[in-house]
Amino acid sequence: MSHTDFIAKLSEKLDVFPQWDLDQLDGKNARIFTIDMNKGFTRSGALSSPRVAALLPATRNFLKACREKELLIAAVTDCHTADSTELASYPAHCLDDSDEPELAPEIWEFPRKILTKNSTNAFFAPGMDKLLKDAHTVVITGCCTDICIMQFAVTLKAFANQSDTPLDVIVPRQLVDTYDAPDHPAQLLNDLALLSMAGNGVSVVNYLPRK
Repeated sequence: MSHTDFIAKLSEKLDVFPQWDLDQLDGKNARIFTIDMNKGFTRSGALSSPRVAALLPATRNFLKACREKELLIAAVTDCHTADSTELASYPAHCLDDSDEPELAPEIWEFPRKILTKNSTNAFFAPGMDKLLKDAHTVVITGCCTDICIMQFAVTLKAFANQSDTPLDVIVPRQLVDTYDAPDHPAQLLNDLALLSMAGNGVSVVNYLPRK
């Protein structure tokens, strides 16, 4: 099977994920997260990506609809020092003395809380425990599907399972993406990550925007 055929087969599997919209949420116990939709991933910098930037219009519309429903919206953004250990694995990005950690202007008005993280996993961002208190549903959007999104979603689900706590972790596949590079085939890794999350108990869904 060729690489193209394999990706096509993956896409067919993703199309069968359930349809989902905001009316299915219990607003009192829901948390909406946007991950790394900042200038460093959408505008400029070593890890900026047109694929991620292309998420901004749909993300803005989604967050606007969430605000209209008075849902709690939080953003998590990378913010590193030049000495951050993570930079041994990735090119220098979202340094604290640059504008890269700032949220993209299309979405900055929506989050009620903004957390910074020094690792790929937003679960460990300072203040996350308070945001997750009493949450029954967590919706995750942003980038990168195969790294930050998957780590956060799977960690959340596993942490809840450990204490037998009901928690629905939802990833709308139209609102996440990853970057493309010679050693990082975006479409393949994006689709594999979505399937992997679904296999780990995460609710991967096909988002139906409001008309």
